[in-house]
Amino acid sequence: MNKTNKVKGALEVLLVIGLILIIPLFFAIKTAADRQEAKNTPVPSAPTASEVPEINSVAVAKQPPQCTFPLAQTTTAESTPEEYTFSEPQVVLTDLNNVYAIVEWLPDNQQVLIAQDYIDNNHKFLYQSIELFTPQTGETRVYATRSTSSRTQPSWIAGLNAVIYPDTNILKFNKTDITHSRYEFTRQLRVSRGDPKKTQIIESAQLTADSLSYFSVVVKPGGSQVVYITHGDKQLSKRNATLEKQQPVAFDATQWEYRRAFSRFVSYDMVWRPNTPQIFLYSIGDSGGYSFLLNVETGQICEINLGSRGNEISWAGVARWSPNGRYLAIIRSWGTLPINFSDLAILDTMTGNLYTIEITPQDITGRHFINDLAWAPDNHHLIVIGSVLPPPGNDLVGEESNYSGLYLVDFISGQNVHLLSAYKFSTGWWGTNLAWSQDGSKLIVRCPTKEDDRLCLISVQGTQQP
Repeated sequence: MNKTNKVKGALEVLLVIGLILIIPLFFAIKTAADRQEAKNTPVPSAPTASEVPEINSVAVAKQPPQCTFPLAQTTTAESTPEEYTFSEPQVVLTDLNNVYAIVEWLPDNQQVLIAQDYIDNNHKFLYQSIELFTPQTGETRVYATRSTSSRTQPSWIAGLNAVIYPDTNILKFNKTDITHSRYEFTRQLRVSRGDPKKTQIIESAQLTADSLSYFSVVVKPGGSQVVYITHGDKQLSKRNATLEKQQPVAFDATQWEYRRAFSRFVSYDMVWRPNTPQIFLYSIGDSGGYSFLLNVETGQICEINLGSRGNEISWAGVARWSPNGRYLAIIRSWGTLPINFSDLAILDTMTGNLYTIEITPQDITGRHFINDLAWAPDNHHLIVIGSVLPPPGNDLVGEESNYSGLYLVDFISGQNVHLLSAYKFSTGWWGTNLAWSQDGSKLIVRCPTKEDDRLCLISVQGTQQP
């Protein structure tokens, strides 16, 4: 089996050498350079080129069966939702040059897994540091570094006290070759337990897998299993809590990409459904995406219909399962890139009902987006960052150019409340801007200014909390 991929396409060439390239007109990520120009709240970013392998095979693909739901076309009783109050944001981490990404709260509800892009004085990306951060004390501990700022974030494995993350391994670069395939690399999976004596570069990361089909990897809630897709084997590879190999399951994503003739690039993300062997496998490409529910034990797959808008294909940009595993919340968009609109959609996997909500005030002229979301512990509320950017061609910049707000959403009633309206919560990558602790007591959210990037801590009090 050939364990290397020859990269095809100028986009992949640029990213492998460390540049962050975004699909044209899919708008800019907020970096240190953006802050100097006072351009806040960028539109959610598309996958970068090294994350989306070019489709080469011409085998005929077929559409998988549609997912079915046990209580389809019925209405089930809902419990009374909890009520929440939120404190004023407290700045807990600041950096003048670098850019933060929020990944997740650890089960102890005290530490947060974050990533930080290090930028030089010319605003060029250097490397990404993967760290544990304790907001109450300000302490950070570096666990790993990687040479690319990947859209696919690391994950925490509680039983090992370690982070697992995808990375790029450049094998060869031919300086004299002017073709698009002069870079040869593999997509790797690494695990690191960190080193308290190191503050930046970590050299002890363990190579766990090589020649991945995609950069995506998913960890089962609780850390008992890790799943990823390998390249030549066409299978779901699995490891247990101690990273020992388990029996893989045959799986080839390309056989289900029935719209592939119209799409050059496809990139998959995965999110594990709590208390089940299922993952939501979703993708984005240059002509829309796919939304699959996949059983990691059997390989059984079905397609989820996220709604339609005329002939445009709907797809998920970010997906989050509710803590009880019943509801799937997504940032939804349609059609091909570049996008000009996204909304919040929540699928009830018991009834099949799809709740859709427009968050930002519709009387504001411009392009309305959902930038991030996080579930409350009551499985009923979500925290959402919504923004409005001016129409194309608008010359306004800085504070007057966009609207951004933090909202508490009751998705069943469709009601939402604008929280802390005096603050603007600007965003970068989709899915890296906020997290709600598992016990419901804390929010951490990116709250950058024109001058620097910041993380803010918000205390939360619920009616059912002790």
